[in-house]
Amino acid sequence: MNDNELIGTGWLFPPQFRSPATGPEMVTNQQLIEQAITQLLNTRIGERMFEPDFGSGLYEFLFHTPDAEALADIKEEIAKAIAQHEGRITLQEINFDSRDIYDGLLNIELAYLINQTNSPANMVFPFYLGEG
Repeated sequence: MNDNELIGTGWLFPPQFRSPATGPEMVTNQQLIEQAITQLLNTRIGERMFEPDFGSGLYEFLFHTPDAEALADIKEEIAKAIAQHEGRITLQEINFDSRDIYDGLLNIELAYLINQTNSPANMVFPFYLGEG
């Protein structure tokens, strides 16, 4: 069994079509998981009508002062959202790259294990603190 069968295949988001004959562009493996995490963290809880529990409370931290308490709360919110909605991975670590924090950008570094393949992976999620 290959990784595509274990992890899945899905549409590229946002959807893209090269031609009507080939259908939508597809993604697989780690790219599919990264896309799902990005959608999860960018979706506000209650935003999806038919999945009102889907999403994260990350947007509650817009315009907050990025102090140690706020960063701890952000870390907790991300861990909770991923644990509830992304069963294909086990989150191992969340770190912050705050070099651009005063420009309104907090890079959130996620390290995780893909459960079905036991493969370590990571991604960076850019969180813009000044957008609303």
